Amino acid sequence: MKKKLLGQEPLCLACKGCKSDCPSNVDVAKLKMEFLHQYYKENGVPIRSRLVGNFAKLSGLFSYIPWAYNLVFDTPALRRIANNIVGFHPDRTMPLLAKKTFMKSYRQSLVGNQQLKAESQKAKTVYLFVDEFTNYNDVEIGIKAVKLLNRLGYEVIVPEHVESGRPQLSKGLLNDAKKLANQNVSLLKKVVSEEIPLVGIEPSAILTFRDEYPDLVDEHLLEDAKNLAKNVFMMEEFIAKEIDAKRILKSAFTTEKRLVKLHGHCQQKSLSSLVPAKKSLSLPANYEVQIIPSGCCGMAGSFVVSKLTM
Repeated sequence: MKKKLLGQEPLCLACKGCKSDCPSNVDVAKLKMEFLHQYYKENGVPIRSRLVGNFAKLSGLFSYIPWAYNLVFDTPALRRIANNIVGFHPDRTMPLLAKKTFMKSYRQSLVGNQQLKAESQKAKTVYLFVDEFTNYNDVEIGIKAVKLLNRLGYEVIVPEHVESGRPQLSKGLLNDAKKLANQNVSLLKKVVSEEIPLVGIEPSAILTFRDEYPDLVDEHLLEDAKNLAKNVFMMEEFIAKEIDAKRILKSAFTTEKRLVKLHGHCQQKSLSSLVPAKKSLSLPANYEVQIIPSGCCGMAGSFVVSKLTM
């Protein structure tokens, strides 16, 4: 049993598609997390699970020399050698690092936010949770999210926080995830509010605040975690909420005609809904949004940490 599991872990991707697809809403992902946690306590943690769980720390180190990291993992021959050393399949691609982290780009462009605030005393404020994938890999998506919110009249502030804990959760490293949950709740509980909510880009990362954090945090932080969860939103949830409050209007968008096909994220469907995404994308006058009738795309858990489509 030990040899088999350490060589090939359970095939659950931790996408949580089961929770929304199953009539009984069974969350197999949580069962897997707990099983791996207990198994690793008895048998030790494989090196590749440690590597995936410490994705953010490793990315932070390599972000000083992204060219070297990308040279290895964007060169098939070198990638195969590196993968073999740590126990990944030789043909498994790895997410490449951005030339500059999101946080570095954000700090350098703070003047834009200050100008926005100076130009309009009525500028609204929103906090942005910068997950580890946005910070190190999909930086351009994070930058575009800030630009969108700025154009809509929102000052974007990144509060002090740590990584989400999603990679650790996907590998059953619950003690490590618990530390991160405690830190984030402690840092954000007195900052985030109904007036200034916390918005996230990556569903599986931001939704940890609602789904896993209340189960992970120490008892004295439980109520804080629950209260915080009420004011944490995915980007599309926040925009839909602002549309309902008439703070975001059609007039802010193009009148160009577009057909948008939407493939929902499993954790988005499981823990939230596709309705806010459809409402947000349908706001431009001539946009037609069609939800693709689909199940799980297979992009989740540690597989996505290596594919970065989580």
